[in-house]
Order: sequence, then C-alpha cells, then structure tokens
Amino acid sequence: MPAITQDPRKLNKLKTKPMNTSNLNGESLNGILKRLRRIEGQVRGLQKMIAEGRPCEEVLTQMSATQRAMESASALILQEFLTLCAAEIAKGDSKKPAQIAAVLRKFAK
Repeated sequence: MPAITQDPRKLNKLKTKPMNTSNLNGESLNGILKRLRRIEGQVRGLQKMIAEGRPCEEVLTQMSATQRAMESASALILQEFLTLCAAEIAKGDSKKPAQIAAVLRKFAK
C-alpha cells in the first residue's frame, strides 16, 4: 500500500489549538526569560562595541556567542512545545503531529 502524504500547504490550515508560551511550566518560562535577558545584554554590548569602534574580530566573536544563546533559548522552547504536544497526542489529539511537523520545518531553516 502506498504511503499517504499530505500537502504541506494544507497542514497550516488544520484546526488545532496553538501552543502558547503561557502553556509552559513556570520553571521553564523563568529559565527562558532569564536567557533572553542575558541575550538582551549581549546585544546592548554589541551595540556599544560597534559604537566604540572595537575590532571586527571581537565583535564577530560576541555576535557568534549571541547567536548560540538564541539557538539555545529556541531549543528550550521547542523542547517544551514537543513535550506539550506529546501530552496532547496521548489525549487523542490527532492533529498535533502535523503541527509538530510544521514547527520543525520552521525551526530547521
């Protein structure tokens, strides 16, 4: 029997409740916010470095660290999202796998 494939354009039109950051547990939410505040400080530091005319290598090193910090924060949110979706799937929500696939496509870009 051939595999059933869905048109990716239709996946976005599935009626499913989106996961919001308000669905995250308090500890995860606080950890993510703490990371984002740190990233905000890194970005301010980058602005200052550029305004002061610091060497490009130093600026690029700091930019790389900031990117890694953003990726880490994104990974935490993705982990929580997948955990919440798994719970919804266990409750019988058959549309969550399509929602997970759509999010993973965005995250992988």
